[in-house]
Amino acid sequence: MIILVVGIIPIFILEFVLTNVAETTVVSTRMKNVGAQFSMLSTYFTRDNNITEKSEWETDMLVDDVAGIFMSRIQVINRDFKIISDTYQINKGKICISKYVNDCFYGQNTTFVDKANQCIIMAQPVRDIEGNVRFALVAMSSISDIYSAMDSIRLIGISLIVVLLVTVLFFAVFLSYVTIRPFRYINETIAKIDKGHMTEKIDMKGCTEIVTISGSFNMMLDRINQLEDSRQMFVSNVSHELKTPMTSMKVLCDSLLQQGDVPAEMYREFMSDLSNEINRENTIITDLLTLVKLDNANIPLNISQVNINKMVESILKLVRPLAKEKNIELVLESFRPIIAEVDEVKLSMAISNLVENGIKYNNPDGYVRVSLNADKTYCYIKVKDNGKGIPEESIPLIFDRFYRVDKARDRATGGSGLGLSITKSIVLAHNGDIRVYSEDGKGTVFNMQIPLTYYSKERKE
Repeated sequence: MIILVVGIIPIFILEFVLTNVAETTVVSTRMKNVGAQFSMLSTYFTRDNNITEKSEWETDMLVDDVAGIFMSRIQVINRDFKIISDTYQINKGKICISKYVNDCFYGQNTTFVDKANQCIIMAQPVRDIEGNVRFALVAMSSISDIYSAMDSIRLIGISLIVVLLVTVLFFAVFLSYVTIRPFRYINETIAKIDKGHMTEKIDMKGCTEIVTISGSFNMMLDRINQLEDSRQMFVSNVSHELKTPMTSMKVLCDSLLQQGDVPAEMYREFMSDLSNEINRENTIITDLLTLVKLDNANIPLNISQVNINKMVESILKLVRPLAKEKNIELVLESFRPIIAEVDEVKLSMAISNLVENGIKYNNPDGYVRVSLNADKTYCYIKVKDNGKGIPEESIPLIFDRFYRVDKARDRATGGSGLGLSITKSIVLAHNGDIRVYSEDGKGTVFNMQIPLTYYSKERKE
């Protein structure tokens, strides 16, 4: 409403300025026209040398003719201030003393607008052929018709502005209602969601902006619901993963307590099993803590110049005993020396997870090949195996926390179900990318792409 009122004020000002300019222009034109005729009359009297030589009747007729052109009143006044000719014949023979008449006898022309009486007043001296002022010509031309016309124009202008104001106000209220209604609906939906109705959706039709906002809001809500589902599943999986070793340890302890005389060998066997379960529990907790740290964007990476070739050679050297147990061949294919700005410890962990998975979930006498390559911008690390592979429906889920393609198989290998999640988090922390290609029963390929130069969020901004 305030904007509407502020917008109307300039229209009133414009209307006022235009009407005043028009009034000034019309009055000025009238003054020029009257002045031209007035000058002609003065010239005529001067040319004939002496107005007194003309008959009174001729003088009056001449003055009447000129006055009638613009509905003017003309008076001729001699130096005794006596009116010798008057268009209206009212003041003929009377004395007229005024400033502009007196100025005429001093050779000065006078022209002004008398707004109070709505007329133009002109006073001009009449000289003889020797240049002496003999008479004063005074003309009074009514401009009441101009003022009446301008008043009518002003009234019409104000009426149009009022009509415009009412019309604009009506459409403004209508458009405001139509425009605000979708946002009220969105606000009501948000209020319902705030109360816990997370299944609410916004289904709005109308302008492109409203449809776009509705679509974006629904996408955001779907993402929130997905995150909530993921959170609940994560909590459930964490509880299950932590409870399983504890249950096993509880069973082992109860078994020992329920027996009387237990041979030393059985004690050692049970204690070995307990140690394995404790190690498994510790692995899960360690991986969870690692994942939590990687999820925290405020924890900086320890970036340094790292020789990727040597780093991968060290990783393969550490996992070679594990590969030897299953007779898995480890192959390193390095196409060029690579130096990159990375966190060596964390990136080593990511590559180790992929290589260890390639060994654990491989067939006897299989292979794991690690390929290194680079261009001017990125380092490319590929880990390929010819193991059991991943079913097509599981590929989009393998980076989820605690997801296992085969739960029984993963239990046997001692994995926590967090390795690939940790790997992906490390790659993303380096502003990189990781993709997987696999075929069930034929092996798996992981492709990592890491920038050679690390750019933190602060440096990007």
